[in-house]
Amino acid sequence: MQTYKQHILTLLALLPAAFTACNKEDLSAGRAMQVLIAGYNSSGHALQVSLDTTVYDASVKAGNFIVKPESLVHFNATHFYATNRQHKMVVITDTVTKQEVFRQPLPASGTKAYFSFLYIDGKEVPSQPPAADPQANTLGFYLRYTGSNDPVDISLTRADATTGQVHRAYLARNVQPNTWAYADYLAHPQFANRQMLEGASICFTKAGTTDQWAFFDDESNSKMSVTSLLLPQAGEKGIVQPYFVVHGVWGLEIGRMFFYPDRG
Repeated sequence: MQTYKQHILTLLALLPAAFTACNKEDLSAGRAMQVLIAGYNSSGHALQVSLDTTVYDASVKAGNFIVKPESLVHFNATHFYATNRQHKMVVITDTVTKQEVFRQPLPASGTKAYFSFLYIDGKEVPSQPPAADPQANTLGFYLRYTGSNDPVDISLTRADATTGQVHRAYLARNVQPNTWAYADYLAHPQFANRQMLEGASICFTKAGTTDQWAFFDDESNSKMSVTSLLLPQAGEKGIVQPYFVVHGVWGLEIGRMFFYPDRG
């Protein structure tokens, strides 16, 4: 009986080491990388993403990874790969024509990979953001709008909860629709922190005006909350943040094109 108990105790003592060895083998056999793709698909066809040899077609999670026609792109998947796997690619394919519309290599290392992808009028539109400025933030805007080519002013507005005074700060002026425009921005004192921004709206007005709405001459189509935009706050500098602005099924939509894992 004593010998039997000693064997049991010995086995229990070895279990943690055995599990540790298994875990080490699992980790050394492959790695994982979070892959994010943000942008817009203006075509009337759905798009399909492939990460190396993994195809995210309609059979994966009930088609949740398929990029819908005329919609913002929000692709987020964890890609598992062998450590010795070389020349890994991210490929986006038109599900109807079967043509590749995007192809770029995945990073050779790291835990996150981020891609901006604008597919407009049958071709990819590069964002080409400027280099970060350590003394300021850089905001980019692409206004997808075919109703007019008139320039647009983009501003933040909010009403003071106590006094009712309306505060306004400009993010960019004289922005031409259907092309990229970039402007420097430092957080305005009236839009300096999360609490202030939670009560603010982003407004698109005809250049030089504050009450002539840029899109469809309509306020509801030219104004929305800034809560999801993660705009720079007081003290933040060196951020480059492009936005894609478009009208979707539910009205005005804005997609963030870059990913900062330490900003949330």
